[in-house]
Amino acid sequence: MFAHCDVNAFYASCQTAFRPDLKGRPVVVLSNNDGCVIARSAEAKPFVKMGEPYFKQKAAFLRHGVVAFSSNYELYADMSSRVMATLEELTPRCEIYSIDEAFCDVSGVRHCRDLTDFGREIRATVLQRTHLTLGVGIAQTKTLAKLANHAAKQWPRQTGGVVDLSCPQRQRKLMALLPVSEVWGIGRRIGKKLEAMGIGTVLQLAESDIRFIRKPLHGGARTNGTGAARRALPGAGGVCPR
Repeated sequence: MFAHCDVNAFYASCQTAFRPDLKGRPVVVLSNNDGCVIARSAEAKPFVKMGEPYFKQKAAFLRHGVVAFSSNYELYADMSSRVMATLEELTPRCEIYSIDEAFCDVSGVRHCRDLTDFGREIRATVLQRTHLTLGVGIAQTKTLAKLANHAAKQWPRQTGGVVDLSCPQRQRKLMALLPVSEVWGIGRRIGKKLEAMGIGTVLQLAESDIRFIRKPLHGGARTNGTGAARRALPGAGGVCPR
């Protein structure tokens, strides 16, 4: 059983962690030499494009009151270390996946604690120690845990930022709602090919025949990735831990 922990809008959140005056304000982080936007807070996403040159968006920034920060990688590394140290303290085994996300093994926790409550404890402890908010998705595989985290972030009010997807019925309900491109290892490009084959949701991928998928995707490394993602979903006949 895995808990996927991922900090919300990590770079932007690091910049505002100790700036309560910026709460609710649209915030962006710029690349080296302030060239283009590389990160956005949730408030900035509706009207700030990722990767766009800063000079092209200055007028929009002024119009919407956007606060722009130069990137500070020393700060991000320090905040990441604090988050990961907290996760390693709370869970017996923690696999750091990137600067702002990790997979925590909670297999033993389920026998003595409610997993949703434990996820809330993780979230609250990280927030208290770092002023950063993270999403927590819990499930039997890493792929499902990432889907659970996606749901936690997409519906924060309903979920409180924590989703336990260990129940098969909840898995199927969520997979029926999410587009296939949300599956770890699929992405938009392969997602479009799968949609053309009539596989538009995660549930449809889980229930598909991998032999039917392989040929149109032409094999190779990308097809293998699709197969791994397929096997990590319920209904695959022997779910792998990924």
